[in-house]
Amino acid sequence: MEFANVGEFRQNAARVFDRVRRTGEVVILRNGRPVGLLVAADAETIDSFRVAAQRTRAQLAAERLRGASARRSLDRLTPEDITGLIRRTRRARSRRR
Repeated sequence: MEFANVGEFRQNAARVFDRVRRTGEVVILRNGRPVGLLVAADAETIDSFRVAAQRTRAQLAAERLRGASARRSLDRLTPEDITGLIRRTRRARSRRR
């Protein structure tokens, strides 16, 4: 896996893109932390990469939600508990209007 910092990318994007073409991917770093991923693509593969990235973002969001639920002990709710929580929330909202 190749890495390039933001400064290098700003100063010489063409060289970074050459590395992407050669190696397949380059991780962009800011202050040593990853902020982006450049992936080699062409007209035939760009849609597949875009769909895969959207799917990955959705999976990561679901994992974050599961983790937050577990930390709040909401992962043990029964369907009846969930229905009751929804009803209480809807009642509280309708009273505010």
